[in-house]
Parts: sequence; structure tokens; C-alpha cells
Amino acid sequence: MNDDRIERRRLRIMLTIGLIACAVLLAALIPSPFAIERPGPVVNVLGEVRLDDGDTGPVISIDDAELFETEGELNLLTVSILGDPEHPKSWLSLLPALVDPAQRIAPVSEFYPEGLTVEQRASQNAAYMDSSQMQAAAAAFRQMGEPVPVELSVAAVIEGGPADGVLQEGDVLLTAAGEPVGDFAALRERVIAAGAGGSLVLGIERDGRAQEAVLEPQLPQGGDEPLIGASIASQYELPSDVDISLSQIGGPSAGLVFALAIVDRLTPGAMLDGLTVSATGTIDGAGKVGAIGGLTQKMWAADRAESDLFLMPMGNCGDLPDQRPDGLRIAPVATLDEAIAAVEAVAEGEEPAGVERCGA
Repeated sequence: MNDDRIERRRLRIMLTIGLIACAVLLAALIPSPFAIERPGPVVNVLGEVRLDDGDTGPVISIDDAELFETEGELNLLTVSILGDPEHPKSWLSLLPALVDPAQRIAPVSEFYPEGLTVEQRASQNAAYMDSSQMQAAAAAFRQMGEPVPVELSVAAVIEGGPADGVLQEGDVLLTAAGEPVGDFAALRERVIAAGAGGSLVLGIERDGRAQEAVLEPQLPQGGDEPLIGASIASQYELPSDVDISLSQIGGPSAGLVFALAIVDRLTPGAMLDGLTVSATGTIDGAGKVGAIGGLTQKMWAADRAESDLFLMPMGNCGDLPDQRPDGLRIAPVATLDEAIAAVEAVAEGEEPAGVERCGA
């Protein structure tokens, strides 16, 4: 009898182990509809990088300009996405992210909406990166008092939108509501002032001829500001050519760190004064810092890089996680000017305005 009980117990244990092994095997093999968002590589934009030809060179090159030496590191922060429609992650591979505050599990569709391929997303991010570099350079030169003329042109017209049949790809925008449009921000002000359903007169140049186009801005579904239904490209006339060599990184969120680096290299004195500063945020040609994605992951990346200061957009205040790296000095900023002031404050041994700005 005792032998039978022992045998039955042994069989139950073996069956339980077998079921667990099968469950683990299935969890390791069955693809999930989720991806993992985690801290990605950190790049010092004041340093050097390996170029496509195998040689090394500076991340940021500025032609025909006097450059000044600097001290310290200015880090670009990235986010890695593990899992996509073509290479889904298994259920088992998600487990480590459940206990790591630096990682986040999210539906693959959050990063790849229906119909968007991996190649298309990479192409989009490359275009965003190119645009952010140009706007960062414009913001930096303007911060230093240099004039930076800009030309606005129609990059694409949305089918069925207010501009459909009114504007054409390649049209150059000269005026809006009778006033010159010096930059995209000025155009947005005119569109908002016209209001949804209002009349907006645009002065354009098409095929070398000046003419007028009249359209009615409309509110997009779920939006609260009127749009004209066209993608606008900004072409800046920079005082010096700026080249940024980061072909493997995409997206618009490095604009702030690029602008800081350009200002640092083109102005006397070491702005960082030996500090390690990490920053994230989009930027427009006027120096306005915009919100980004992956704030939590970039925050932990900044901490792991032993940053003396982490600059983040004011627009991401609502995304601040409750669990943050201990001792990381965080400064939310709304403009390039505020970012420079925060760096200079820390360099001088002072404390910049921190996350309390978000509460205010």
C-alpha cells in the first residue's frame, strides 16, 4: 500500500512537471501581440561615431564656422522596440519586462498601426530625423542671434481635406491672411485665427508665378485645432552647413540635444563644464521643445549613463512615472533657452527648476 501511494505521488509530480514544461515550451514558441519598449543605445553627440565607410568621425560637423572646444558629454537617448509584425515576441520573453521599471509592454499595434510595415516605419523615422536635424540647426543659429530665413512649401496634400484641389505639391507659401509667413509657427497662428470653417487666403508661388489660394480650415476627427489638410515642409537657409552622422537612429526626439550641441560648439567657453547631460525632446526652428515618446525608458537610460542632468520636455510632465531613478536630477524645459539655462545652472553649482514645474 505504501509503495502504491509513493508511486502515485511520483506520477503526479512527474505529470505536474511535464505540464509545466509543456506550458513553458508553448509560451516560448507561441507569438504574442505585444512588444517591449526598453532603453536603447546612448550616444554622446559631442563625440565621434563610426561612419558608413568604416572610419570614425564627429557626430556633428559644421562647415565654414569657428568651432570651440568643450568639456563633458551631451547624450542622445534612444528607445529600443523588441517585437514587430514580422518578428513577434513570444509570451515567455515578456516576463522580464514585468519586473523591470525601465521596460514597458505594449501592443505591437501601438508602434505599427494596421497597414504600416517595418520598412515604412523605418522610412518615416529617417524622415523625422532629417527634419529634426534641420530644425535643431535653425533653432541653434537663431539662439545665437543669426538670421535663418525659411521657405515653406507643400510636401503633400491630403485627399478630401481642405487643401485638396486648392494647393498642389511644390507650392511655396508666401503669405497667410495677408501677412508674410516667416516660419511654420506663424502659419499655424494664421490657420487657428481663421478658425474651423473660416476663410483663409494664402499667397503662394506655383511654377514661378505668384497667386492666391482660398481654403477653409477644418477640425480633424478628435482634434481641437483646425488644419488645412496639407503637409508643410520647411527649408532653412543656414549660415553654415551642419551634418549629423547618425544613420542608424531615427525619429524626431533628438532635436533638443542636437541644438544644444551646436550652440556649445559655436560659442566660446565650455557650456557643460565637464558635466554629463542627457536630453530628449523635439524642437522647432523657433526653439520650442516638444513632447516625445518613451520618456520612462529614456529617463532610465540617462540614469545608467550617470547623467548629472536629464532634460525633458514640459509637454511630457503628464508622463512622469511614479518610480524614477534615485538621485537623477530632472529638469523639464519648454524652450532651447530654458535648456541652456538649466545646464549653465548645474555647471555653476546651482539647482535648476525641477519636476515641481510640472505640478505648477
